[in-house]
Amino acid sequence: MDSLLELPGIGEKISGKLIEHFGSEESALEVLRKHDVASLSSVPGISEKYAISLIHEVIAREEGVSIEEFLRTQEAYNVYEKLIGLIRSYAHTQYSRARISTFIPYPSKRADRIKAIQAELKDYVTLANTLKDDAELNAALKKVRHLKEPSKAVKSRDRAIFTDNRKDYEKLVRDGVDRYLDIYCIESMGELVDIAKGYSQPLVLGSRFAGADFPDDMGFEFMEGGAAETWWLAPEAVIAFFAANKEPIEASLTAIKIIRERSGRVICSQLDDAKMGELSQEMARITPEGELETGVDPEVDRLKGVLERYGEAFKAALKKANADLHERMENNTVTLKGSQLLGVFGEKGEAGLKSMLEKEVARAYSAVINEAKESIKAQLALKPFEMQYVDLMFSDDIVYPIELNYRAVDSFKSAINRQLSKRSLDLKRGCAKRLSKLKTACMEMVREVLEFDTYFAIGSFAVDYGLNMPAISDKAGISISSAYSIFLRGRAKKVEPVSYAVGIKTKDTKGERVVILSGVNSGGKTTMLDLLAQVVILSHMGFPVPAESAEVGLVDELMYFSKSKGTLTAGAFEATIKSFSSIIGKSRKVVLVDELESITEPGASAKIIAGILETLHESENSIAVFVSHLAEQILENTKCGIRVDGIEAKGLDANLNLIVDRSPRYNYLARSTPELIVERLTRASDGDEKLFYQKLLGKFKGL
Repeated sequence: MDSLLELPGIGEKISGKLIEHFGSEESALEVLRKHDVASLSSVPGISEKYAISLIHEVIAREEGVSIEEFLRTQEAYNVYEKLIGLIRSYAHTQYSRARISTFIPYPSKRADRIKAIQAELKDYVTLANTLKDDAELNAALKKVRHLKEPSKAVKSRDRAIFTDNRKDYEKLVRDGVDRYLDIYCIESMGELVDIAKGYSQPLVLGSRFAGADFPDDMGFEFMEGGAAETWWLAPEAVIAFFAANKEPIEASLTAIKIIRERSGRVICSQLDDAKMGELSQEMARITPEGELETGVDPEVDRLKGVLERYGEAFKAALKKANADLHERMENNTVTLKGSQLLGVFGEKGEAGLKSMLEKEVARAYSAVINEAKESIKAQLALKPFEMQYVDLMFSDDIVYPIELNYRAVDSFKSAINRQLSKRSLDLKRGCAKRLSKLKTACMEMVREVLEFDTYFAIGSFAVDYGLNMPAISDKAGISISSAYSIFLRGRAKKVEPVSYAVGIKTKDTKGERVVILSGVNSGGKTTMLDLLAQVVILSHMGFPVPAESAEVGLVDELMYFSKSKGTLTAGAFEATIKSFSSIIGKSRKVVLVDELESITEPGASAKIIAGILETLHESENSIAVFVSHLAEQILENTKCGIRVDGIEAKGLDANLNLIVDRSPRYNYLARSTPELIVERLTRASDGDEKLFYQKLLGKFKGL
């Protein structure tokens, strides 16, 4: 496909939505080519059901087949959807659940595709035997999802980029750097200085202003514009992608490690153990918010701790200093000598007394201030050059109560922030540089894990339901041994296995292709049709089937007609008969029909069914199983050899349940068992009811 509009189901409106959501038409087409239902259904206005139908259209274009061409009736499609629903329940991710719905049954001309899927699934069935109950793997897979670009970006208030040309400016905007940093295109040094005053870390791209005389308090960082890479200019832009996807990336790494270690299977070959270790280490360095994790760098942790605790530390030190000074003064006694005492009454007596008292208080004040500074230094683990800001917080002049110089406190906070920003930036640049080299491999890794989960779900389903790969043959036919309906097993774990063959020679049959299945009510005839439909659909998908062993001849169509609900009106009868016209033709097909006789009176039904069976018998590439209670009447109206098989009840067990051999008996006309049902009612009742049922039972025994 070169255009979205080439695909049926996509008009101008939907095309516009897809292009807007994925950024371009080519990106939207790539999602379709990858059969990514989950991404498609994330587009506003596109449901998962619609997304699946679009992918089915893509598959039809790619492979020349469509699901509607194989599943020719609604009942056949219903069986397919129920199977897909069961398999989807084993998937751990939204992607895998949606992806499973893109698997379709292929016609005989795509035998190569069927066998390729079989070969791939065999490995996954083996793998599921080992890992399907691994709690750690299952937990990891549940956290995996497609990687997405972060929807929100936190813009730095401290840093900005200044360019001296329009070309660099436009490139930065295209690369999305403007989401994380302010970007300016400047034309003069004056403009640069004026705007840069609002930032503590201005970065200039280009050499135009590199040799200019800037104010001493402005720390510009210069770099050639063409050499600047995003990881260096705005490491946040690189880290943000990995931070936003931290959970699925780390979950994918965990899943791959478990798969490799516990199964020996090589998955995600583009990441060897060394690269996986590197990616894992880098992911451990960042938080989901894009910051550095605690423990990555002791100095960053120390500086963060200072900013978190300095207010508390200053308050506590100040409170203690005032309390200590007050206590020292309360307990202090000033002793005056006689000459000092007489001096108080001299001309400078008051000043002399004040000077004498100041000396006494100064010693106590100095001691208290020094203790406060040491306490702050110890609590915040400050370095010597940081203590110069603490020294400026306390006045040399004696004041009581002692107060802090809050301008000095602000300078201290700014200095710590500058250190933290610079060191964090350096570390983030290193982290971003290493991660930027791993982004492509990382995205491929997650995609492979999602695909793994898709096939692992199919394998787990096969293991849980005891499915096995069928042998594929060219001639139309089905042979199953120790098989059971998946839908029946879903309701009861213990299911009586059955064996049956149509169109394939066995020791009891000649490979007859058209069969009437007769037998007891509730004996399993409809279940047998369901089972055959399941085997046909799964085998043509390349999937294992619910049988201990099976052989399936590939066909091009499956037609399953369910039981009619009572006698039809003339219009409904006509529509039903017309639907059977699709059996005409030489295409390979499987036709399954459940009690078609209910569409009209028995005599007419037998004639209609006989005509349909004769038509199918004439087609060498068709096999058919018709469930009917009119086997004898049908045979009377046919001119060709139709095999009749039967499921028969043998009696009642101790609990008055019918004893039925669920495997059809070949070349045997089994009758419905109203006699056994009446006998069960007789044995289960008493009084007048029992007498009534005995009278009915006597009619069967000629009494």
